[in-house]
Amino acid sequence: MDKLLKTMNLINQCLGVRYLSTSINNLTKYLTNPVYGSLEVQRTEMLNGIKVAAAKRLGAQITACTIMFQAGSRYEQDNNLGATHFIRAMSASSGCAYTGYGKMRLLHQRGAFLTCTSDRQSMAFTLRCTIDDFPELKYYLLDTAVRCCFHEWEVTDIKPFIKDNLLRIHPEQRVLDLLQRAFWAGPLGNSVFCEESRVDGMLGTYLKDFVKNFRSDRCSVTSVGLPYEETLKLAETIEFIQDKSCARQIGASFPRAGFEYYDLGRDSDVWIALAVPGCGAYDMSSLFKHSIVAAACGVGHAQVGQHRLDHIAQAPLGLLTKDIYTEFRAFNISYMECGIFGILAKTRACSAGQVARLAAKFLSNVKELNPQQIEVGKRRLKLNIAIQEEDCVKASESLALQEANNIQIDGLHSSFRIIDSISTDEILETARAISSKKKGMAIAVVGDIAAVPHDRELLEDI
Repeated sequence: MDKLLKTMNLINQCLGVRYLSTSINNLTKYLTNPVYGSLEVQRTEMLNGIKVAAAKRLGAQITACTIMFQAGSRYEQDNNLGATHFIRAMSASSGCAYTGYGKMRLLHQRGAFLTCTSDRQSMAFTLRCTIDDFPELKYYLLDTAVRCCFHEWEVTDIKPFIKDNLLRIHPEQRVLDLLQRAFWAGPLGNSVFCEESRVDGMLGTYLKDFVKNFRSDRCSVTSVGLPYEETLKLAETIEFIQDKSCARQIGASFPRAGFEYYDLGRDSDVWIALAVPGCGAYDMSSLFKHSIVAAACGVGHAQVGQHRLDHIAQAPLGLLTKDIYTEFRAFNISYMECGIFGILAKTRACSAGQVARLAAKFLSNVKELNPQQIEVGKRRLKLNIAIQEEDCVKASESLALQEANNIQIDGLHSSFRIIDSISTDEILETARAISSKKKGMAIAVVGDIAAVPHDRELLEDI
C-alpha cells in the first residue's frame, strides 16, 4: 500500500500536483452521516380542523402536495352511490377558476402531474411538480380538489368513459373490490366503482351533494419537499371558516363472511382472494404487526430475468406450488377503525380448485410461521417502506393518511425503530389471532368461476 502511495505521489509531482493526501480532515470527523428521506416533519392543526404537515427532504428539487379528505365510497348513499368514481374521472374537468383544457395544457407544458386517487375511506388530490413551479400550479390543485363545478354537460360527456373504465378494470383490482363487498355488511361494502346500471342516472347535483363530505374536520394538507409556510398558506385558502364543523356520523360496518364472483368465461385465468378480519389504522402497533405478518408470508416475488415468468416467489407462500403460472401474495388493508387480512392468488383454470384450497388452508394456519420467517418479514417490510419513501407522491399521501389517523411517523428511521421494537412473540401472537378468525373468511373469485369450489366447500376443508 505504501509503495502504491509513493508511486501515485511521484506521478502527481510530474503532473504538477505536490502530493496526494490520505489523511482525514479534522472537520470530517464530526460530520454526521447523511440521512436520506424526510429530515424533519412540521405539523399543526388549524382552528377549523384542517391538519397540516410538511416534510423537508435533503436537496430534493421535486415536490408533491396532497389535499386529502376522509370521504371515500363508504360515505356514498342513496342517489350518490358511485360518486367517487365520477369524481376521480372528472378530476381533469373544469373548476370555478380554470377550464379543464386550460389546466391540462399548462400542466403538460410544465411537466407536472395532478392525480386523484380514492378508496373506501379517503379521497386524495396530489400535485407533483418542481419547487419553482409550485407557487403557480398550486391554484390548479385547489381548483381541482375543492372548487370543481360538476357541470351537467361535463357529467354527460364523462359517462362513456366511465362505462369503458368498468370494462377495463384489471381482474386483480376487481377481485379485491369484490372481496371487500363480500366481507363487509354496511357502508364499507360500497364499491369504489360505479355500478353500470347507475351510470346513466348520475347527475351533477348528486356529485355536489356528495362533496359536502369534503369538510375541514376531515381534511389533511401535506407536502414533501415544500417549505412549511407554503403548505400552511395552501391550507388556509381551502376554507376560511375558523370553527370546526359538527361531528359527522359514520355508519358502522360488520363482517359477514360472504362470497362474490365475476365470470370471465370458460378456461380464463382465475384470481382468488380470501380474507379474515384484520385491524384498524388507528392502532399503530397492531397495524405494524399485521404488516409484518403479511410480509413474512410473502408479498411479491424477485424478478431474475426479462420474461414475466422469470421470477422467484417469496417463501413460504411461494413454496405452496411448483406451477410457474401460479402466484400468491399476502395483503393487509386497514381503514380507520377496522380492516382485513388475506391472501391473493392468480392461476390458470385447470389448477384453480387446488390453488383455492391451498390459499384457504394457508390463511387458516398463519399461526405456523416461525421466528426466522418473522425476522425475514421485518426486513421485507423495511425494504418496501424505503422504496415507497423514494416516491414523493406516495410519501405525501402516506403523510396525509398519518394525519387523518392521528399517527406520527417521522421518516424511515422512525418506522424502522417501531418495527425493531416489536418482539417476535408479539407478532406470533398476532398470527395466532388471525388464524383463529378463519370461520369469518370471505371469498371472491374472478375468472372461470366454475373451476373454483364454493366457499362452503373451502370452509369444510379447513
